[in-house]
Amino acid sequence: MINFRFLVVGLALVLVLSPMMHYASAHENLNSGDESIGNYEMQVATDPEIPSANHPFKLSFRVLNHQSASNLLNSFDTKLSEVNHFRMGVRIYYNDQLVDTIPVQDYSGGAWSTIYTFHESGNHVMYVDLYDVGPGGKPLTFDFNISVLDIFGPIFQYIISAGGIGCFVLLGWVVISRRRVKPKH
Repeated sequence: MINFRFLVVGLALVLVLSPMMHYASAHENLNSGDESIGNYEMQVATDPEIPSANHPFKLSFRVLNHQSASNLLNSFDTKLSEVNHFRMGVRIYYNDQLVDTIPVQDYSGGAWSTIYTFHESGNHVMYVDLYDVGPGGKPLTFDFNISVLDIFGPIFQYIISAGGIGCFVLLGWVVISRRRVKPKH
């Protein structure tokens, strides 16, 4: 009878919790973000998620256009689409000093990626200038923070592995020593 109750409770939990599995997803990248100014949205992402100082990584940009509805009744109906081409430049600051730039260039399509290397660990501020789209043809400037860490190598993997192995050795020693000790009657 107890096994039947356990089965019913387990089945009920599975039925109740299974719809929640639909909402489970990975977290957003730490160094990815987006900012909207006017009808334009700029998205920036890094791969790997947290770049290391003096190691190349992929820096990706994506430019989207919010096409607004034509009247008040459809004001919530906005379409988000990539732009066909854009003109962009990037200024990179570290400790409030300009350390590098990506020159202004024309890009076709709505996305662009490059391989980049930060030389210092810490927080870098990246100002992305989108040209010829602002009021009166002025550039729109989007700002993003990019965190860069020192490379530690696989030390964290070694520490976690050593902890796991130590746990199993300790549990094995406890089990073996219990078997060796004879109970006193």
